Amino acid sequence: MKLEIKIHSGSRTSAHEFEFSGPGSGTPGSQGSVPSGERITFDGQTLLADREEIAPGVYSILIDGRSYEAQVSRRAGDIEGDSSPYLVTVGLRHYLVEVRDPRRWRRDGAGVREKGPQEIVAPMPGKIVKVLVSENQEIARGQGLLVIEAMKMQNEIRAPRAGRVQRIYAQEGTGVEAGFRLLRIV
Repeated sequence: MKLEIKIHSGSRTSAHEFEFSGPGSGTPGSQGSVPSGERITFDGQTLLADREEIAPGVYSILIDGRSYEAQVSRRAGDIEGDSSPYLVTVGLRHYLVEVRDPRRWRRDGAGVREKGPQEIVAPMPGKIVKVLVSENQEIARGQGLLVIEAMKMQNEIRAPRAGRVQRIYAQEGTGVEAGFRLLRIV
């Protein structure tokens, strides 16, 4: 099974291709995701991987003889099977990891929930320059919600779907980390 992975670390984002086969072909973090002693391919490089869940959400991972301990969790309000990112901590480093199965993901936005509350989070650390909407405002898909400045570049965060802004967590002029909740759409 091939997966597309985006890793957000600080202000950097990197895209990767991850492939494994066998009976445990689930997403990373799911039960049986990478069978013990399985050969995996990461960006075209074949590696030997082994992992063991040592506590709920805590994994001991051995990749080509190097040992790592990783804490994997979902953000509050995210549900299992949802396409939202995982929060992964390895040592003192924190990562926001998006995992996509290209067989399920389509460019037409089919993966976006059309009903229920949806938290919009910061895709990168930065400073909130401008909030473009207000609470209880009706919004259209693709409408600008707010502007984040990161590395002297201004990035507009757009609505993934139509709805109503229920709550705004971010304030203009404040700094945010990757994964910080910015606002909620219902």
